[in-house]
Amino acid sequence: MRDSLLWRLLGAQWLVIAIAVAISGAALSHQVAHTFMAIMVRYHVDPTTFEAEFRAAGIRILLVSSLVAAAIAMLLGWVLVTRIVRPLEQMMVLAERIAMGDYARRLERHGRDEIGRLAESLNQMAASLQRTEAFRRELVANVAHELRTPLSTLQGYLEALRDGVAPPSPETLAMLHDEVIRLARLVGDLHQLSQFDARVSRLEVAPVDLGALVERLVAVYGPEFAQRGFALSQACDDLPVVEADADLVSQALRNLVDNALRYASPGSAVAIAARLVNGSVRLEVSNPGEGIAPEDLPRIFERFYRGEKSRSRETGGAGIGLAIVQEIARAHGGETGASSAGGVTTVWFSLPLRARAVRVRTAR
Repeated sequence: MRDSLLWRLLGAQWLVIAIAVAISGAALSHQVAHTFMAIMVRYHVDPTTFEAEFRAAGIRILLVSSLVAAAIAMLLGWVLVTRIVRPLEQMMVLAERIAMGDYARRLERHGRDEIGRLAESLNQMAASLQRTEAFRRELVANVAHELRTPLSTLQGYLEALRDGVAPPSPETLAMLHDEVIRLARLVGDLHQLSQFDARVSRLEVAPVDLGALVERLVAVYGPEFAQRGFALSQACDDLPVVEADADLVSQALRNLVDNALRYASPGSAVAIAARLVNGSVRLEVSNPGEGIAPEDLPRIFERFYRGEKSRSRETGGAGIGLAIVQEIARAHGGETGASSAGGVTTVWFSLPLRARAVRVRTAR
């Protein structure tokens, strides 16, 4: 109790008052004595008769006034110090609860001074940690879900092959191989996201011709689109060279194309566009289709979020591709966005002309 901040502040206040009273008393006693002697000498009065009584009266007045002033000062100090210490004690309790994993508790706002702002900062920190914890739990559940289905498929077929229930046909082996590739892709995406989170990687920045990059991508995806009955087109403005990581930009654009191909209407056309917008180059992919609900648009870049609630891999994917696009855009200092209206959905990311971002990239 004696080691608490309240008693230390009050003790310091008592010490300041005592020192002030002692100094003031000594100075006043000296000045009064000097003045008294000067008066006695001026009026030719023997000071020995009145000096002792005068000094005693002065000391009594000084002590009484000092005690009254000290009592008032201590009362006011108690009120002030209590108003300071009580919120700090509440903050200490909140910090202890946060350390124990309880992020739901909040502090009352105590004014708009430094203590009030500190309380608000702690509330914001607790809210942020609460959101992070909820996201972590959701992430673990989603990862478990995404891994469980292909692993169950692999386990079932491998046991069937082991027990001789199913023959090791080329079709079965190809299906098992596809499941392994899907698992490897999922693990690779999760690893890449963890690299962006940890900020342990580096961008390999170099001049990039985005028009040529889009042309190469169209040439690579063209045959697959044609085989599946889709059309793939491009529309690129006369763009300046951009300082960026070509591999990461290509990956982000591929993710957008894969996403568009997954949701496009059968037989429709997917369009890739690159144009200057507000001093940045915007790369966007558009596709006709069912569209995205307005309440889902702000969340499509969240990890494992999918507006298609059935969680079908054929129509919904794993919900990681657009999250990687957002991280790549942020790494370059760019932005992401989406729109869906009139039966056409457009998803885009932007790149500044010069890389001004946090430099993050997995070492190769």
